[in-house]
Amino acid sequence: MKKKASLYTLALSIILSLVVGSINGSSVVSSTSSIQDSKNHLSQKTDIRTYLEDLDRYIILPTENSYLTPSHVLDLENDGILETIVVADMEGITGEIIYLIRNQQIVSSWTLELYWEMRDIEILGKYYLNSGNDLRILFRYTHTVVDEDVTSIFAITEDGDLDPAFRIDLDGSFVQGTILHDLNEDGEKEFVLMHTDGIVYYMDHSGQNITNWPKTLNETNDFIPLVVDDINDDGELDIISLSEQGQIHAWNLNGTDISGFPLQIPLHFKDSLAEHFRQMPIIADLDNNGTKELVAASDVMYLYVMSLDPQKNQSWEIIMPEGALMTTQGVVNDIDNDGLLEIIQLLPRSIAVFKFDGELEEVFSHMYSSIGYFGSPAIADLDRDNKAEIVIHNNQYLRILEDDGEIKKQLSRPLYAQDRKPPLIYDIDNDKEIEIVHLTQSGVMFIEETNDFGYAPWIYTLGSSANTFNIDSDNDGLWDYEEESIGTDKFNSDTDSDTASDGNEVNRYLLDPLFSDISLDTDLDGLTNIEEADIYFTDPKNPDTDFDSLEDFEEINTYFTDPLSADSDEDGLSDDYEILYDSLDPNDPTDALDDFDNDNLHSIDERSWGTNPENPDTDEDGLLDGDEVFKYFTNPLEVDQDADYDGDGLTNVEEVDIYNTNPSLPDSDSDGYDDGEEIRRGSDPLDENSIPTDRTNFSQFYLIGYILTGLVYVIVLRNRKRNLSEQ
Repeated sequence: MKKKASLYTLALSIILSLVVGSINGSSVVSSTSSIQDSKNHLSQKTDIRTYLEDLDRYIILPTENSYLTPSHVLDLENDGILETIVVADMEGITGEIIYLIRNQQIVSSWTLELYWEMRDIEILGKYYLNSGNDLRILFRYTHTVVDEDVTSIFAITEDGDLDPAFRIDLDGSFVQGTILHDLNEDGEKEFVLMHTDGIVYYMDHSGQNITNWPKTLNETNDFIPLVVDDINDDGELDIISLSEQGQIHAWNLNGTDISGFPLQIPLHFKDSLAEHFRQMPIIADLDNNGTKELVAASDVMYLYVMSLDPQKNQSWEIIMPEGALMTTQGVVNDIDNDGLLEIIQLLPRSIAVFKFDGELEEVFSHMYSSIGYFGSPAIADLDRDNKAEIVIHNNQYLRILEDDGEIKKQLSRPLYAQDRKPPLIYDIDNDKEIEIVHLTQSGVMFIEETNDFGYAPWIYTLGSSANTFNIDSDNDGLWDYEEESIGTDKFNSDTDSDTASDGNEVNRYLLDPLFSDISLDTDLDGLTNIEEADIYFTDPKNPDTDFDSLEDFEEINTYFTDPLSADSDEDGLSDDYEILYDSLDPNDPTDALDDFDNDNLHSIDERSWGTNPENPDTDEDGLLDGDEVFKYFTNPLEVDQDADYDGDGLTNVEEVDIYNTNPSLPDSDSDGYDDGEEIRRGSDPLDENSIPTDRTNFSQFYLIGYILTGLVYVIVLRNRKRNLSEQ
């Protein structure tokens, strides 16, 4: 049964769409309000192309749909530009819509509406038919036919049209995690998938079972997908399964059992059925001894490492902060760049990192949240320190952790509570810098800029298109699936033979691994690409790496400043400001507090006010810049020596230098008389008891009037009494 977007997510999407404009069937890109305005302080030379720093932003997809299927990233046209495939549930209608996003816009001609019942949808990836001439994108889903589950695989052309000639139907339902990979290196991709009844399928590209397959196990499996890896070091991939009770099966591609298998993980609760495995196992050589290990986390708080050498039959265990459920997944990566892989295990409310070097030990663990985490961690170096960061999320925020577990950054996200798709990290906008991309269930695709070099370090939820540990066949720093997207040779570490490895060209030098360009100067700043990448660590595609209006070449060879810092001496004055004046030195941290022109303003204050640090009277009005700012309260950039800013009839200079009154208050002593009036009429503007004596006081006239009126009244009364007595 399809889930519908909640009123909350629908309202959120509508609000966002109103903010950035009408979507009209295509995506809208906006920068978030919390992001600072983009900087563009480059020199205005015609031979330097403009470089614009990217902003964090979001793409709003059509809000009437819900987005439950993880996105899939691929290079559709083999041009080095990555596209994103997104599947959306139609709201209130049985069916799905498939979108293609290119250059941060929905490709309208590619949008495909399928009015089918589709559950447990997976985007499997690229596949070539007819000897590699016809590209297809394959999808897998489950549906019901006469009360029975059927799993189907269908294909879409590179133009976004359904291919009616390609379809594979299988009875029953299958575990999420279908493998589409050329396991036997015959030039055709094969399918590997696990039936929920415990049947392991290995099929060719047409859906036909390969000889000696499938394999039937003695238990059902609702959660754990298969993995492939070469565990017996024979140069061929093997198929490995882990049961919910910890039994490990392994087969050669010809269907024979690998010698010594199955193996059993020695569970901590050996005599009970209370301990289970719900996550895909991880296979890797953790201790670099030439033998692969299998890593599995159970739901009773134990992490196991099992040697896949049956001769040794060794295992290790360690307790975790909490049990591992099917909502999260662990991965392995050398996050601290020490040559040993770490096990990064995301758990429902915490994260724990372990290392194995003959012994299993905890590196760190943190209980980060009372709200559940989802999916797997995404791993990538986001800040150019040669150590990977860890990206995790729950329904309130996305967190970026350092390799020691400390929080580097936390980003609030209005995610839907059931949104369990992990973030991906790839170059979504083709600027040779990687972004953190996260699509919420309500259709908001958040794009978090990293400004770090790269292409696609984490475009699959588990780090690999083959549901196994990342494979780098030629050890050039690019995973095989990256090389497939880019077009480089996964068995040749330097495809263009220019002495720079493919991995360095893509993730470090920002160059074309298919064309020899290390000696070129891509950004026209006077430094070759290889100099920028290897010697100065500057950005080969940005002539001003630190955005201080100075070219990288000028900073290195003319001013001897740091091209990676806009303020080389960290004194609060930017390099470009300091080089404008002979008295300032961009490499002297003390000159910011000097007053070279003796105008009572420090250099850093002159920068703030916009005055000239080498001219004591910038506006040439006869007043020192510092006196104008702190003494007279005038403008050091305007000729205003005769200004009367408080309107009391005295100039600011007169008030300060002659009368000691306040130039910002018209009545310094608050006695009701302006300072200028008191000066003109002889009173003291600093004494509230001193008021002007020559000013007509109407209150005195009122008093005299009252007295005279009273006298007249008395006289009239007396005259009346006299007249009465005479009568």
